[in-house]
Order: sequence, then structure tokens, then C-alpha cells
Amino acid sequence: MSVPERRKILSSDHARALIKEAIGIIEGDREIEAEGSAEVDAIEAAHTSPTPKPKPRRSTRK
Repeated sequence: MSVPERRKILSSDHARALIKEAIGIIEGDREIEAEGSAEVDAIEAAHTSPTPKPKPRRSTRK
């Protein structure tokens, strides 16, 4: 089974979620694996924005 490429670890919460997912895989506990996977997805989604934040523009009028 191929594992999708993931982002580098962003925080201790991200590392904890990845470990939780791995423990679920090793133990064969699909519930724990799913919880860890959901946490990882939520953390990664929070750090990836589909559109960049708009930069404030300076007014050229005086």
C-alpha cells in the first residue's frame, strides 16, 4: 500500500496526531487510526490555504 506524501511536521500536535495514526495502523485499531488521520487532516487543512491572504494596498491619493 502506498502512503500519500505528507507535509513536514508543523507542530507537536501534528506529530502527536501522526503517532496516533501510526499506533492505530500497528495495533490494527481502525478507530484510533481514523481519529489520528482526521486530526492530521484537520491540522494540515488549517495550515494550507487555497487562496493567499490579500495584501493591504496603500492609497496613492493624498
